[in-house]
Amino acid sequence: MRGPWPVFFVRTAVALATLAAAAAPAQDVRLRMAASLCTSMTRQALASQLVPPLASSASPADSVQALQAERLAQQRDSDVARLDQLKPFNGLYATGEADQTFSENHGARYSFGLEWELFDQGRAEARRNLDRFKLENRTQYVQLLRDMEERQLQEKLLAVEQMRDKLLATLYQREEAAIRPVLERRRRELAAGRATRADLAEAEFKAERAALRARHYASLGDVLVYPQAQELINHIEDVQLHPQPELLERAASRSADIQLQALLAERNRFLPSVKDNTSVRLFLERQKDLDRGPYSAAGVRIRIPLGNDEVRDTVAQSSAGLFREQQESMRAALGQKLTLLAERLRLRQNDMRLLQAENHMVQQKADIACYRLDHPVSSLPEADRDVEELTLRLYELQREILSARLDVLEVLTQISALVKPREPQELYSLVAAPPAH
Repeated sequence: MRGPWPVFFVRTAVALATLAAAAAPAQDVRLRMAASLCTSMTRQALASQLVPPLASSASPADSVQALQAERLAQQRDSDVARLDQLKPFNGLYATGEADQTFSENHGARYSFGLEWELFDQGRAEARRNLDRFKLENRTQYVQLLRDMEERQLQEKLLAVEQMRDKLLATLYQREEAAIRPVLERRRRELAAGRATRADLAEAEFKAERAALRARHYASLGDVLVYPQAQELINHIEDVQLHPQPELLERAASRSADIQLQALLAERNRFLPSVKDNTSVRLFLERQKDLDRGPYSAAGVRIRIPLGNDEVRDTVAQSSAGLFREQQESMRAALGQKLTLLAERLRLRQNDMRLLQAENHMVQQKADIACYRLDHPVSSLPEADRDVEELTLRLYELQREILSARLDVLEVLTQISALVKPREPQELYSLVAAPPAH
C-alpha cells in the first residue's frame, strides 16, 4: 500500500516508543512497593503474639509490701512461739499475819502458811487471762494480715499496669518505625498526585500518635517484672480455673475477714461469769492465837457469789449467732465475687481470642495484597495502599492482643488475692485450646 498511510504508521510507532521511553521514569511516580518489603512488613507485625521479654533493673527487694508481709509472718511466728512458752499462774500464795494486843494477859498472834486459789485470782483466772491475751494477739495479727493483703493486691495490680506501660512503650516504638516509611510514601504520593492531603494528614496523625505515646511510656520509671508472671502472660489464654465450689472452700478457709469473725465470736468465752468471782482456797498454815501455843491448821475457804449466768448465757448465744450469720454472709459475698471475677476472666479470654481471630483474618488479607503486588490484576485497584493499611492494622491488633493478655492477668491477680493459693495449681490449670483453622 502506497501513499501517506505507511508514513503515518511509522510516525505513530515512533511516537509510541517515545511515550513509552518517557513513561519509564514514571514508574517511580507510581511508588509501587516491592514484594520483599511487603512481606517483611507483614511478617514483622506478625512475628509474635507473645509478650516480649521486658527488661527491668528492679529487684524483688523493691517490693515494699512483700518485704513487710515477710516480716509480719516472721514476727507472728515468733510471738506465737513465745506465747506458747508462757505458763499461767499456778495459784499458790504465801500468807502471813501478825498482831500484838495491848490488853493484859494477852500476847501476840500470828499465822503463816500456803494458800492455793483455784478460781478467783488463782489458777483458773490466770489461764483465762492468758487465753484472752492470746486471742487478742491472734486478732491483732489477723487484722494486720487483712490490711497487708489489701496493700499487696494494690501493689500487684500496680505492677500489672506498669508492665502494661513498659510493653506499650515497646509496641509503640515498633509502630512508629512501621509508620515512618508509610508517611514518607504519602508525601511522595501527594507530590505525584496519587494521594490527597487528607491521606497525608491521616498518616501524619498516626505517626504523631505513635511517637507521642512511645515517648510517654518510655519515660516512665522502671518496674519489677517477675519471670513467672511473664511466662504466665504468654499462656494466659489457656488458663482454666478450678471449679468454683473448690475455690470458694479455699477462699473461705483462708479469708482474713472470716477468721476475724471467728476470733471475735470466741470473745464470748470471756464475758463476766458467776464462777469468775467464786473463790475456793486450800490452805495449810502454822498459827499462834493469843496466849495459846503454836499449832498447825489446814482447810478450805469457799466464797460463792449469789446469782446466776442466765442473762450472760443469753447474750453470749445471741452474739455467737450474729457472728455465725456474719460468716455466712461473708462466705456468700465471697462466692458472688468469685463468680463475677471468673465470668470477667472468661470474657477477657474470649475478647483476646476474637482479636486473634481478627488478626488471622487481616493476615490473610495482607498475604493476598502482597501476592497482588507481584501479580497485578488490571480489574482490581493497586495493592500498595491495602498493604500499608493492613500492616498498620496488624500492629494495632498486636498491641490490643498483648494488652488483652494483661487484662486477663489483672483479673487472675484479683482472683488469686481471694483464693490465696499456696501453689498456682490450687487456682488453675493450663489447658491448651485447639488451634484455630
